Amino acid sequence: MFGSLFEDEDGGGLAESPGPPGARKCGPKPPPPPRGVTGLCGIRNQGATCYLNSLLQTLLFTPEFRESLFQLGPEELGSLADKDKPGAKVRVIPIQLQRLFAKLLLVDQEAYSTTELTDSFGWTNSEELQQHDVQELNRILFSAIESSLVGTSGQELIANLYHGTLVNQIICGVCGRTSKREEDFQDLTVAVAGYPSLQHVLTDQYVEMEKLEGKNQYRCEQCNKLVNARKGARLKKLPPVLSFSLLRFSYDYVKWERYKETGKFTFPKELDMAAFCQDADQETDTMYELFSVVIHKGSAHGGHYHAYIRDVDGLGVWIPPEEQAVAIPTDPSTGKVDYIEVSNPTQLLKAILQQEGEGGTTVDKLSQSLMAQTGVSWNKRFKKQYGPITRFLKKYDDIFELNPVVNWVSLKEPTIPANGPDTAATNTVPNSSAGGDSCEKEETSLTQDSRMEGKCNCGVGVETRTAAVKNSTQNDAKRPGPSEASNFWFDFNDSRVRPIPESEIDTQYQGKESAYMLFYRRKSLTRPQEGWGHTAKDLPTYGMQAWQLAEVIEENSRLQKEREEYEIIINTISIDVLVSHEYMYQGGALQTLPGCHSNVMRLTLDRRKSLGELKVSVQEMLGSLWAGPMCLHIAKQLPTGLHLYDCVSEDDSRRVQDAGIAEGTQIFVWDGHQVGGLPVPSGERWEPIAISVIHGGGAGCHSNTSRGFPKCSALGEVRVLVSELTNIPVQSLVLTKLADNKSGNESVLLHNSQDGSSLRVLGFQDGDRLLAESKTSRRKRGGSPEVKPVGQTEVSQVTLSIEEHCSGNNMSANITIDTQETIGTVKMLALSQFELNDLQLEGGSHLRIVSTQGTGPPLYEDQTVESVSLRTDACLRLQPGKAPAPHQMVLYVSMLPSVDDVADFEVLTDKKATVGDCLRQTCARAGIPPEKWHLRRTNWCGEAEEPLNDLDISLEAATLHHGDLVVLQEGRIPPKGFVCMPVYLYPSPEQGMLGGGDSSMLGWITAGVNSLLHSIPEERGDGGSGVLFLGDLEISREATLLDLKTQLLTLPHMKDAPIPTPGFLRVRTVEGGRPARVLRGGNQTLKYLKINSATQLCVQVLHQEEDLSQSVLVLNLRRRVPNTREYTPEEELLWETCKGATPSVLKQAIADRFVLPLERVAVAKHLPEKFQWLAVQVPKNSGKPKGKKKGGGGGKGGGGGGANLKKPPYMLKDGDTIGVKDLQFDPHDTDDFSTPEDDAGREALRRAEEEKKQKRQQSKNSNKDGRKERRPEVGITIHVDDFR
Repeated sequence: MFGSLFEDEDGGGLAESPGPPGARKCGPKPPPPPRGVTGLCGIRNQGATCYLNSLLQTLLFTPEFRESLFQLGPEELGSLADKDKPGAKVRVIPIQLQRLFAKLLLVDQEAYSTTELTDSFGWTNSEELQQHDVQELNRILFSAIESSLVGTSGQELIANLYHGTLVNQIICGVCGRTSKREEDFQDLTVAVAGYPSLQHVLTDQYVEMEKLEGKNQYRCEQCNKLVNARKGARLKKLPPVLSFSLLRFSYDYVKWERYKETGKFTFPKELDMAAFCQDADQETDTMYELFSVVIHKGSAHGGHYHAYIRDVDGLGVWIPPEEQAVAIPTDPSTGKVDYIEVSNPTQLLKAILQQEGEGGTTVDKLSQSLMAQTGVSWNKRFKKQYGPITRFLKKYDDIFELNPVVNWVSLKEPTIPANGPDTAATNTVPNSSAGGDSCEKEETSLTQDSRMEGKCNCGVGVETRTAAVKNSTQNDAKRPGPSEASNFWFDFNDSRVRPIPESEIDTQYQGKESAYMLFYRRKSLTRPQEGWGHTAKDLPTYGMQAWQLAEVIEENSRLQKEREEYEIIINTISIDVLVSHEYMYQGGALQTLPGCHSNVMRLTLDRRKSLGELKVSVQEMLGSLWAGPMCLHIAKQLPTGLHLYDCVSEDDSRRVQDAGIAEGTQIFVWDGHQVGGLPVPSGERWEPIAISVIHGGGAGCHSNTSRGFPKCSALGEVRVLVSELTNIPVQSLVLTKLADNKSGNESVLLHNSQDGSSLRVLGFQDGDRLLAESKTSRRKRGGSPEVKPVGQTEVSQVTLSIEEHCSGNNMSANITIDTQETIGTVKMLALSQFELNDLQLEGGSHLRIVSTQGTGPPLYEDQTVESVSLRTDACLRLQPGKAPAPHQMVLYVSMLPSVDDVADFEVLTDKKATVGDCLRQTCARAGIPPEKWHLRRTNWCGEAEEPLNDLDISLEAATLHHGDLVVLQEGRIPPKGFVCMPVYLYPSPEQGMLGGGDSSMLGWITAGVNSLLHSIPEERGDGGSGVLFLGDLEISREATLLDLKTQLLTLPHMKDAPIPTPGFLRVRTVEGGRPARVLRGGNQTLKYLKINSATQLCVQVLHQEEDLSQSVLVLNLRRRVPNTREYTPEEELLWETCKGATPSVLKQAIADRFVLPLERVAVAKHLPEKFQWLAVQVPKNSGKPKGKKKGGGGGKGGGGGGANLKKPPYMLKDGDTIGVKDLQFDPHDTDDFSTPEDDAGREALRRAEEEKKQKRQQSKNSNKDGRKERRPEVGITIHVDDFR
C-alpha cells in the first residue's frame, strides 16, 4: 500500500585489524548493542515491517494481553520441537509471540528481530518487504491468534479483551416499533474528514439518528407500509481495551488518486463512553484512558509507522527530554564519534565543533567537516526540515555563538572534545557493549549482594538494567509509581525507543505525521504489585513461565560471551617497536644507520591495559637488547625521516588507548635524551619540514640538497644552516622561496626582517624549494628568480617527445627547449631533426598534443610552451596542414545522422565568422545543401545539445572555442519565435472532393482542385491517398490565422489554384493522418491557437467563404447501407451546438439532413484507435427538460436530451466520424455499426496485445540481471493450521 520508505537496520559491523593508524577495515560483526538508557527494547525493521513493530509493541505494553498469553503453557500450545512431527498440533504463532515478548522484556539487547514470528506466519516469499496497513494487520493478526487458540483456555483471549457489541436499530415513526440487530466489533472505525474531534464523530455515529423520509422511507413490518423512521446505532457492550481506527486515507474521484486527510482531529487522554452506550445504567464502567497511539508519517502512497505508548507497568526508565544527556554514537573499535549515526543536527554540529576545539571555526569549514564526516551535505540531509545552516545556528543561539561579520561559529561554553577520554557536554554511547573501564566502574559500584539478587531473580544479567537506572538517576530519571503511570510515555520507532512528554501527543492531531490508530484501556483495570517494575532489581518476569525464563537466560549468556569475545578482538592492537640503536639523527630527523636494516618488532597487546604494562611487555620483548632507563615515544615516518611525538612512558597508570596508541602505531625506544650522541627534539612543535635547498657555483652547475628543518625554526636559524650547507656567508646570503606550480604560489624573496618568523608562520610545507644565492650572483642574473634562476634548469626547460607524421616514416625525436619559446620554434627544431622543410610540404605542417584522451587541435604557433602547459615527456605530433593563424579556430564536426561517404572532419574558420558562415562552410565541406541542416553545440561528453539557431552572431559570441566539437544535424531550425510545419492539401468536403455546383465559380474551383489532387504525384505518404504535400511553411507564432491562409496561397502548388480569397480556405490540424481540429478566428495568433513546429496542418478548399464560430462542430457523417455492413462515402455536417450539444439535438440535426423521422435515426461515434463504435443514446427522460444546466442538455434553446456530447464518454470534436443507421431496416437495433475493416483492426490489436504479453513474459523469465521488480499491492496473509 505504501512506498519503499522503510529502512533495514540490520547492518554489519566494522572493527580494526592490523594496518595503518586510523584505517577501518572489515572485521568481525559486532554483537547487538545493549539496551539504552530507557531500559526498553526496540524491534528491528526487516525491510518494511514498521507497521508490525508498532502493533507488537502496543500488544506487549497491554498487560492483560501479555499476561494472558504467558499463562498458556506447553501442555496446551505444544512444543516447537514437535512441530514437524506427524499429527502434532503445535500452535506456533502464540508460542513465537510468547518468546518474542519474553525477549523484548528481558534480553539485554537494544532491538530484537521478529524473523521467527514472521516465519510462523508462513511468510516465505519476502512478505516482510511488502508494505501494509496497520489497521488491516490488527484485524488479521487477531483472527490468526483466535484461530490458533481454538480448544485452549485462551480461546476467548481476543474476545474478552477487544470484542464489543453494538446495536443497529430502526424506530418506526408511526407505531414506535424498534427493529434491532446486534453486531460484534473488534475496533471502531471513525471518519476523520469533516469532524474536529473523536467525541464529535462518536456523537454523530452513536447518538444522533438518521431520518428515513421521502424516497428513503422504511417499510415497517408491523405497519405493513412505508413509514418515516429513525435509524441509528448504539454501543451495547464495551471491551476492556477499546481501539479506534481513524480513516485517514480517502479517494479523490475527480483527480482519480488517493490522498491523506491531514486536517486537525483531536482525541482525549481520558474518554467517557457512557453517552454512546445503549444502557448507560447497566454499563457503568465507561471511563477509558489512552495508552497507545499508532502514528503514520507520510502520504497515501508512502510513509512510516511508529507508536507512542504509555508505560502502564513502569517497565522503563523515563527521563524528562530537557534533561536527557546528548547521546552520540561511537565506534567501539576506535572510541571515536560515529558521525553518520547522529540523527540530531544539534548534536552533530556540537560534536564537530568540540572536535575543532574551543576557538571554533568558520561556517564554511563546519559544513565541509560535516560533509567529510558523514558523507552527506547539510543541504541534502537537514535543509528541507531545518533550513540553511546559518539560520539554524542563529536559532539555537543558546548553544552556538555565530559572528555574522566574519562567518565564525563556536560553542558558547568550552567543552572537552567529543573523542576525549571523558565528555562533559555529551555522553558517547558505543554501538556495542560498553568497553574499557566504563563497565568495570559500573560493576564495582554495585555490591555483590545486588548482583546476586539480580541473577537470582530470573538469571539474566541485571548489570545493564541497573547501570541504566544508575546513569539515568544522575539526570533525575523517574520510575513512576502506579498512580503516576499516566504521565510517562515512550516513542517506539522500530529499533529506537525514547521517552517523550505527554504533551507531544498533541502534535499528532494533524499533518502528514498524525495519529492513525488509538488504543484506550479501561481506567478501572488495576495492576498487581508483583507486576510493577518500580525498582532496579525487579525485572518484568511477572506471569512468565520457567521455560521462557530459561530461554532468556541462555540468550543473555550467549550475548555476554559474544560481547566479551568482541571486546577482546576490537581492543587487541599491534604496534611496531623501534630501537634507537639502529638510528642516527641527521637532517632534522632520525635516519636508519648506513648498512643497517631497521628491525621492526611487532608487539600485540590489549589497548585497555596501562602504559606501565606496555613498558613491561616491551622490556620482555627486547630482553638483552636493551639495558638502562627506557623512554617510549610515539614515532611517525615523515618525508624527512622518523620524528618523535608524545612521550607515553611518563604516567604508568594511563591507559594505552588514552595515550593515542592505535593499530599500527610506531613506538620508539630510547633513553629520552640522545640518539647516537646527539639530542633529538620531540613533539609536534619540532616536526621537520622537508625543504629542497638549491644553490650553484657558477657556469650553470648547481646542487640540490633536501633536508628537514623544524617548523618552529626561525628564518634566521635556517639562514645559518643554509650558509653552512652552501658555504655562502650569512651576510651575503639571499634566500628565495621558489614558485610552486601545483598550488599556484609565486616566488617570494625572504627578507632579513622576517628572520624572527618561524617556517610555519611563513607557510613552508613539505616539498617547498628554497633558492640560496649570493648577492653578487643575484645581481648578475637580474635579481628575478623567474629569469633563468640558478639551479632551475628542470623548471625553465622541458623535454618534449615529437612524433613525425608528414613523410610517412613515422620517426620520433626528443627536443629540450626553454618554456618561454614558441610552438613555432618547437616546430622548426622538429623539422630540422627530421630533415624536413616546411616549404617543401604541401600545405605546410603543424603540431598537435597527443594524450590519453586522443589528439588535440592544431597548436597556435605564436603560443609559448608554458602557455599550453607542456611539461617534460609531453608528446607532440607533427602533421601536414597549415597551422591556424591567431584569428582562426579549428572546429571538429560530426554529422547526425551520419552519412556513409562523409566521415567526421575538421574545419578551419575565422573567429569573427558568423554561425551562418560556419554552417555554409561545413555543409560545403560535406557536400550537402545548407538549407536543410543546422549546427548544434555539444556537452563535455560529446552529446548534442541546444541548436545554434542565431545565424547572424559570431562564433565567439556563440561561445565556440578552438577545438570544440559541433554536430551538423539534418533539419532546418526556424528562427526564434517562428515555427516550421508541414502542410497538406486534403480533398474538399462533401464526398471526398467538390461535387458539381450550379454556379460557374463552384465549377471553376472544383475543376482546379481536382486537377491539383490527381495530376501531381504524392510527395509524402503521411496523409494517405488523395492527399498532396504542399511543403514546409515557416511563419511567426505571432502571425494571425488570416496571415497563415494568405501565406498558404503563395506556396508553389497553390499559386495557380482557383482560390478567389483566403476565406475559401479551411485550415485544420492533422491527427492520425485525418483532418481534425478546425482553426477558427482569423485574428487569433498561432501562439493562441497552440500551433508549434510539431503540428501538422492540412488545407481544404471550400466552395464558399467560411468563418466558423466556436459553437460549430465539423463532423463526418457516414450512412449505413441497409442490410449490409458497409457505409456510404463521408458527408460533412456543420453542427451548431449553441442550442445544446445533447444526443437528441444531434439526432434531430442528422434526421433533418437525411430527411428521416427522428425515431428511425440511430447514431454512433467511431473510435478509430480501437476500431469500435460508441452508440449515442438518448436518455428516456429527455423529453422532460429541467431548464438550463451548465454543460448539460438544457442549452439556450432548452434542447434537453441528456448529457453534453462534448464531455466524457463521447468527447465529440472536429473531424469525428458519426455512423447513421435507419432503424426501419433494423427494428430491433441489433446492428453494432461495425464493418469488416473494424473486425480486422480489432483482431490485429488483439494479436499485438498477445505478442506484447508474450514478450513481457519472456523478458520476465529471462531477466537475470538481478533488478528488483515493483511489487503489486497485495493483502496481508497469515497462515494458521486447523486446530478444530
